[in-house]
Amino acid sequence: MKTQINLTTDPCDLERFGSRGELLTLLGDDGIELTCYGEDERGIIPAERVTGVHMNCLPYWFDFWRGDRARCLTEFGDAQTIRDVFGGESPDALLMHYRRDIRNAERYGAEYLVFHVCDGSIEETFTGRSRHTDAEVIDAAAELLNELFPDNAEGPWLLLENLWYAGHRFTDPEMTARLLERVHYRKTGLMLDTGHLLHTRIALSTQEEGVRYIHEMLDLHGPLAERIRGVHLHQSLTGERIAQTQANPPELPSGYTERCEQLFHYVFSVDLHRPFTCGSVPNLIERIDPDYLTYELISRNLEEHRAMLREQHAVFQR
Repeated sequence: MKTQINLTTDPCDLERFGSRGELLTLLGDDGIELTCYGEDERGIIPAERVTGVHMNCLPYWFDFWRGDRARCLTEFGDAQTIRDVFGGESPDALLMHYRRDIRNAERYGAEYLVFHVCDGSIEETFTGRSRHTDAEVIDAAAELLNELFPDNAEGPWLLLENLWYAGHRFTDPEMTARLLERVHYRKTGLMLDTGHLLHTRIALSTQEEGVRYIHEMLDLHGPLAERIRGVHLHQSLTGERIAQTQANPPELPSGYTERCEQLFHYVFSVDLHRPFTCGSVPNLIERIDPDYLTYELISRNLEEHRAMLREQHAVFQR
């Protein structure tokens, strides 16, 4: 099993490192699961340590892919914003968006790519009420991925990640099987995100309850759980906040930029990406036996990131 930390090329992430050596000190023996938002202009990231690339997954794309311009205008407000978000006005722009990630994976020699199988507008994210079913989103994602990863192609693993709104949630084996059957690329597996799975049962209040719930979903999936090749390990027990927001959604500003700011503030307040530290975590990871284990944490600065990684590593050293 290879262990990674998550990192992006966003200047806000990279500016915390004074040099490549400082990043290597943080890494220790771990690799990097990288999200590419731009160029690493200072050459901070050691390419040989990049094991995976997390694709720049757009939270709202289904209506654009299906060519529903009216719904896209409702979400984004005007044609220019649609072009700014997707890089164009036709579904081909979505393919170009993701092909950049595939090229980055080739450039870094990554062993796998991660793709979010989900869709939700800003309003849907606040209310928890989706316009599209899990099956609809899964089928559209499979269409998109089959364009990006032909069944006869050779390349890195494609690992499909669960979220907690419409799409792949890892709570329904029928939907998980549907996804894996419809994506034809030979090297397709699952990336199980523990924190995202916890959000699908908002009554959870302790980490131990969370681990038991993850075991419950693994039991439910039976042999399908063997398709899990990677784990994003983190936790946040924010079900009460999610329930309160869904019961009383905020009034949304008229401007798309302002709505996005409100959305990001909310999402980062519920999807905290904190260390998963209860004593039963090592047994959970042993059961899953992934090829890749990513300590997917969100930190405000280098010292906090170091402290969170020490806390997460310590769980496996007891």
